Amino acid sequence: MGEESLAELSRGTETYSVATTEGIDVFQYWRDGECVEYFEPGMEHSRSEPLGPWWDRVEDALAAHEAEGAGMAPVVALVLDHLGITLDDATLAGPWPSLTLAEDDAPAAPLSTTYAGEGPVPPGTILDLGPSSGLS
Repeated sequence: MGEESLAELSRGTETYSVATTEGIDVFQYWRDGECVEYFEPGMEHSRSEPLGPWWDRVEDALAAHEAEGAGMAPVVALVLDHLGITLDDATLAGPWPSLTLAEDDAPAAPLSTTYAGEGPVPPGTILDLGPSSGLS
């Protein structure tokens, strides 16, 4: 899922990817151009070697919200907390910034205007980093 882009985004820093597409959930942690950890939550056989610390954190976050049907949203909250980022409920319930990196990544179906409780934002959402987005 966008390995080249994630590698570039992580050069000299860290990049986290939380994705849900066609019923497959994926967590990736990249550092300085290298994938450090990759897995599908709940699918232990999908874990990359060497095993990293995020598997247990992600599994715990998902288990704590299992009855809520929150999708991967608890994982997004976990990563935001790790990064020291706090978003208010209105921002979390509204449209999330995203962008399509290549035409092949464009979603086949039109996207709704909100992703509250639906987990990570699919590609194709309008990227708005202006003052109206609630992000600063």
